[in-house]
Amino acid sequence: MQEPRPTTGTASNVAAYRALEHQRAPGERLFDDPYAIRFLPLAYRWLVRAARLPGVRPMIERYADHLAPGARTSAVARTRLIDGWLDEQVAAGVRQVVILGAGFDCRALRLPALAAVDVFEVDRPAMMAFKNAQLGDVPRPRLCRLAVDFRRDDLAARLDAAGYARGVRTMFVWEGVTNYLDEGAVAAVFDFIARTVAPGSSIAFTYVHADAIAGRFDAIGLEPLLAALVARGEPWTFGFVPDELPAFLTAHGLRLVVDLDAVRYRRLCWPTFPERGAGYEFYHAVLAEVPDAARQA
Repeated sequence: MQEPRPTTGTASNVAAYRALEHQRAPGERLFDDPYAIRFLPLAYRWLVRAARLPGVRPMIERYADHLAPGARTSAVARTRLIDGWLDEQVAAGVRQVVILGAGFDCRALRLPALAAVDVFEVDRPAMMAFKNAQLGDVPRPRLCRLAVDFRRDDLAARLDAAGYARGVRTMFVWEGVTNYLDEGAVAAVFDFIARTVAPGSSIAFTYVHADAIAGRFDAIGLEPLLAALVARGEPWTFGFVPDELPAFLTAHGLRLVVDLDAVRYRRLCWPTFPERGAGYEFYHAVLAEVPDAARQA
């Protein structure tokens, strides 16, 4: 029997944060995401809808920020950040987008810029089946949801069979995933990107500071967060030391463009960021690119 809700706690939380952000007035919210609410249990859907009532949304946000300091504000700010990078890259000539570990990411449906390019969403078969069930009524002709068992399937072969075009300018999005893998798995994805796309292609990905995974990072709420992740079977297993990231990327055919921690991407994307939302400073969002031969030399 198919698992009814093949989700992780983290994926559900991020969907809830995005759904809650969508309840702000159009001129106030950081992005539009009318689809995130579809992935929530019924009780949470009612709670999100209640956020439209005067005074309710701030109360819900304060409670969420108390439970996981910085998680909500980091998630919505990095969503806006990566949305902006996608808009810029498509405007600069990207012809296809690949979203790895897509989960409840609905950028292919909600970003107008992506209507002009081919989009591949890649995730576990159970997750893709669940996502299709929730979004089956939303047409998107140039979107391919690709079910991949990363333990057994060849990602390159599955993408090729689905129409992935090698040698063209492409952008990959890999959000909220690297911290659950190991160095070899992360390196293999970077290698795949570098050898199959055109120069000028890019990847937006996130990572957790290695010191945070080891419990040595000074951030509010880190210790209970790590304990909660272990308790629900979703421990963080891999991170980068920021100073070592450029060399790692270079070794795998990529060049660092920008590496922003949560403090900086919140300030960049959310000028009115409330100080009460501080936390998650160990979380980073990165844009890297495949340089041309002249720049690699």
